[in-house]
Formats: sequence, structure tokens, C-alpha cells
Amino acid sequence: MTFSESPLFLLRSRNLAWRSLLPLPIAFACCLLTGLRGMAQAVVEAHLDTVAIRIGEQVQLQVKCTAPKGAQVAFPTFNTEEQLTPGVEVVACGRTDTLPADGGQRMTLTRRYTITSFDSALYTLPPFTVEVDGKEYASRGSLGLRVSTVPVDTVHVDNFNGPHDVVEQPFVWTARQTLWAGLALALLLVAAVLAVRLSDPRLITRRIVVRPPTPPHVEALDDMERMKQRPETDAKAYYMQLTETLRSYIERRFGFNAREMTTSEIIGHLTATDNAEALGELQDILLTADLVKFAKHQTSVTEQDRSLLQALDYVQTTKLVPAEPPKPRIEYVGLSNGKQRALRTAMKLTAAMCALAAWGTAAWVMYDLYSCFG
Repeated sequence: MTFSESPLFLLRSRNLAWRSLLPLPIAFACCLLTGLRGMAQAVVEAHLDTVAIRIGEQVQLQVKCTAPKGAQVAFPTFNTEEQLTPGVEVVACGRTDTLPADGGQRMTLTRRYTITSFDSALYTLPPFTVEVDGKEYASRGSLGLRVSTVPVDTVHVDNFNGPHDVVEQPFVWTARQTLWAGLALALLLVAAVLAVRLSDPRLITRRIVVRPPTPPHVEALDDMERMKQRPETDAKAYYMQLTETLRSYIERRFGFNAREMTTSEIIGHLTATDNAEALGELQDILLTADLVKFAKHQTSVTEQDRSLLQALDYVQTTKLVPAEPPKPRIEYVGLSNGKQRALRTAMKLTAAMCALAAWGTAAWVMYDLYSCFG
């Protein structure tokens, strides 16, 4: 048996193998703790959109902070013309933008600062400090900004051009000026119309459209159509409704008070119509209705339907259709004294307000035009 096959050699080999595997869990735990620590703390970054400008130019400084979701983050605030470092001053502080990060568990906040410099040099901007939940975090490293001057030839001064002559500025109406001028004209026109109407001593009238009355046969046919769709179960009520419709039609169609007459009186007045068939149907309906109302005569549904058809036929036979349908007419009705005074007072106030608004709008337009040439 060789030495490599001996039990002592195999035991030592196994111990060495376990010792070589022990650092792996330790390394994994360290990485996990480092990642969790990175998730819990904030990271601040700062960079410039350009590292070289000329005197007077502006550059955007962006400060970005990645922090846990819900943390209270406070970026540094600078006043206008406050210097970040001697020679570099702040022009404006932008608003803070927030975006989710790491699947919503963290958030990234970004704020931009506009800075400039009026001295040519190479500047070093110190790290930016952001406060997160009361604890300060600084960006890594410093930022460099080179500010260059504009070369000016002070020897060959003749190469520079002199001042330009005065140039006449052409006048052009803008859309805003046109809109306000049109509004002033409209208000002035309203005030003028109201003033002219108030100067007229005539009474203020109201325009009314008078609709022509519904022809009697149309109204009667509509009532009978409703009776057909919703018939009365009580025979007495049914015939009272039917005779009331017929009496109203006869009164409007032939011009006598049929509602206050008996059946014989109505037939007597209608004898002059020379339509014996239609008159016979009407007489049959009215006699049946009298029997039902006064003699408690019982009728079947078939008899009621036949009476309704006879009434429809009578109206269709005797209706008078004009050659031209009547048209609505226009009437002007004067208002009462109280309404006349109230309306004139409202018109005076409206005219005064429109005139005042027109004057103010015109003054503003003239001031705007003056500013264009000022």
C-alpha cells in the first residue's frame, strides 16, 4: 500500500478540502450584508453637463441621490449669485424630480443647478452633501470646470465694425393685440346699441309666437285613438268619453254649443249638412250612449268597438281640411310699467359697464402698442 492510499493521507486530504470550502459561505454572507447595507443607505452623485465653458456661459450641475423609498431627502439650497466656490456662482436652483428605482423599493431624486463664472480659471467644485433622514451623504470626488476667456484683438482695432444706423422697426399686429382690439370694438358696439334703444321713448315689447289651434278633426281623432289603445271597462264611462269627444268636435266644426244640447237638438242642427249616412251613424251613437247613461243599458265589447268605428267614420266624413295649413303668427306684447323700469335700469347699467370695459381695453391696447415702439 502506497502513502497516498494510507488512511492518514486520506484524512488529511479531507480536512484540507473542508478548510478550502469554509471561506465560501463567509464570502457569500459578507456580500449579502454589503448589498443590504447598500440598499439601506443613500448614494449621492454629481456631474456637469460640460466641463469647459466660456466666460458668462451657463452650465447645468446635476445632483442625484438614490435613497430608500419614503426617506426624507433635503438637497442643498443656494441663493441667487451665491458662490459654490470662489469664482463660481449659482444662477438658479431647479426643482427636484423623483423616479422609482430597484423595482419600487428605492427612489432616485435629481435636482439641477444652473451655475456660471465670469473669471477664466480652472475651478474645483467641492463634493455636494445631501441630507437623508437627518444623516448627511456626500458625493464622491470633486468636479472640475474650466472657464476660458474670449480672445480679443486689442492691436488691430480697425478690424471692428462701427455701430449700425438706426433701423426702423416695422409695425405688425400680433394675435393678442388683434383679439383685445376686437373685444374693445365689440363692447363699444354693445354700449352704442343699448344707448340708442334707451333714447327711444317707445315701450319695450316682447315678441310672442302664437301657434295656430289644432284642427277639431285632428284633436277628435287623437282622442279616439287613445280610447282604442286604452279602452274603458265600464260601458257608461266609455260612452261618456266617446260622446264628449264627439260633442267637442261638433261644437268646433259646426259652430254651435253641442255640449249643452240633447241628442235631438244636435240632430236637428245637423240636418242641414245633407249627409244622411253620416248623420244616421251619429244618431245611432248618441242614442246608444243615452240608453247606457240613463237607462242602464248593457253593451258588449263588440258594440262598443262598432260605436267607436262609427265615430271615426263620422269625423272622417265631416272634417274640414283647409287648402293651406295655418301658420304661426307673431305678436308683440308690451311689458308692464314695473318691468319697463327694471329692464331700462338693467340696460343702463349694462351699457355703462360695456363702455367702461371698452375704454379700459382700448387703453391697454394703446399701452401695448406704445411698449412695442418704446
